[in-house]
Amino acid sequence: MTRQIDRSFPLELQSLVVAGHTRLDASHAVERLWAQDHRLWKPDPTDIANRLGWLTVIEYMTDRTEELRAFAASANKRGIRDVVLLGMGGSSLGPEVLRTTFGSLRGYPRLWVLDSTVPGWVQQVTRAIDPARSLFILASKSGGTIEVMSLFAHFWELVHQTPGHQGGSQFVAITDPGTGLEKLAVEHQFWRIFTNPPDIGGRYSVLSYFGLVPAALMGIDVARLLTRAIAMAKACRIPSPLEQNPGADLGAAMASLAQAGRNKVTLIASPQIAAFGLWAEQLLAESTGKEGTGLIPVAHEPIVTPTAYGT
Repeated sequence: MTRQIDRSFPLELQSLVVAGHTRLDASHAVERLWAQDHRLWKPDPTDIANRLGWLTVIEYMTDRTEELRAFAASANKRGIRDVVLLGMGGSSLGPEVLRTTFGSLRGYPRLWVLDSTVPGWVQQVTRAIDPARSLFILASKSGGTIEVMSLFAHFWELVHQTPGHQGGSQFVAITDPGTGLEKLAVEHQFWRIFTNPPDIGGRYSVLSYFGLVPAALMGIDVARLLTRAIAMAKACRIPSPLEQNPGADLGAAMASLAQAGRNKVTLIASPQIAAFGLWAEQLLAESTGKEGTGLIPVAHEPIVTPTAYGT
């Protein structure tokens, strides 16, 4: 069961939001979204049809929760103390939200999310871990992200310079099928290769292997996490009234206000879930800004009066 969401708009904007609801309702947008109807976006399915896997990823991963639990148990049995995730953009922001929000349970490895090639940060992580008791996850949808490959070269050399290392069995790959990373993982005899459904974009991947492999290694109950996600997905399937559909309600409000010139979205989150703001910021910006239009999200803004945020 989802929580009731409080929402309020200035009187002069309420009619815009109501009009947005009416447009979505008239176009049967909710039903068509879940039916993966590409015509919601464009007549040509070329760039749409192979990017809607996030709509069914919960069911896909629910069937794999035991696999993830067993994998995490094996890592613990091997004495892994640190897990270092090498990833950029959407492949790393989701795990970073989980890391900062939940942290590692007692008895499970620490997670380090290395989403930068800044030498100081790489050096800090390098010094903080025991290379012989660390597991390195290469996360790249395309399988060829140059920053990830550069970080891999660094840590591969580090591991092989450390007495007691286990070579390729200290490395794991998460990628799409048939990528260069998958080939590299086979050649270097990685411990595991998790091939993700290819129809899920990086910024939508937190509930796929990209997010749930690190989550399981931290000791997070991924089955419970997915159960909560199922509840929200169920709420977001409600076609009418849209006020009862948290996703459609929020989407209609943001779209209607953006068309009226209110295109800034300020994301304010409690300190405990501050990383969620950065994840949502990328999700909104990258999803709506592809053609020079859309929303401009801003995270980590100070809390001031509404008039100070502009339009």
